[in-house]
Amino acid sequence: MSIYIQTVGFNRGYAWIAEAFPYFTRNPLGWIAAIVVLFIISMVVGIIPLGGILINIFYPVIIGGYMLGCIAHKSGQSFEFQHIFAGFKQPYFNRLVLLGVFYTIATFIVIILAGILAFFMLGGLDFFQQIETAQIEDISALLPNLILVALVSITLLTPCIMALWFAPVIIVDSEETTLTAMLMSFNACLKNILPFTLYGLILLILAVIAAIPFMLGYLILIPVLSASVYVSYLDCFKHDTSNDPIQLLPG
Repeated sequence: MSIYIQTVGFNRGYAWIAEAFPYFTRNPLGWIAAIVVLFIISMVVGIIPLGGILINIFYPVIIGGYMLGCIAHKSGQSFEFQHIFAGFKQPYFNRLVLLGVFYTIATFIVIILAGILAFFMLGGLDFFQQIETAQIEDISALLPNLILVALVSITLLTPCIMALWFAPVIIVDSEETTLTAMLMSFNACLKNILPFTLYGLILLILAVIAAIPFMLGYLILIPVLSASVYVSYLDCFKHDTSNDPIQLLPG
């Protein structure tokens, strides 16, 4: 099956979220269990040396499993807890891990560049010496530079996120290579920047609302966000099945 990028309307940014809710409501306990277990695993792995790097590398593998759960939903089944580990199976695992490696390297480069920029914009070694001796007289004077560093970091990180966004679902739903999946993901996000802008604004509002009741709303928001990636994938990519083998009905 071949897939092709297509551009959708601005209002689809809202539809991606609205149409993702049924993916959650068909089996909410399965989704919540998967989210809780993933959170616990991340906490445990995060405290070991280099744990953060491992989380980054295997993050696309987990997301790939979520996408396989969404594909199961689309075919009339439902997301199940075991889908959290589905990305660890072949033929997806190697390409998903490679995706995690590429993403980790890219974010590491962004961190280095942001650190270099911050070093020079904040006064170099003098700034760090002032921190050690608690001699910074007016931190507010550095605020514009701090904001600029943050904006540059976000700008550099955005292409990495765009390349990662659709890549796991492209990998598990097609035979594309990791690099091809990343390029297709980036181009699809770029061509649909308007609906993604609306999508991001709505998610920002929902994130604030979900945080109010002791962060419990995230048990719903995170599954819906995960499913919305698949919904937006179906919208931003046209699936061409003309090259698939013809299935003959039994005579």
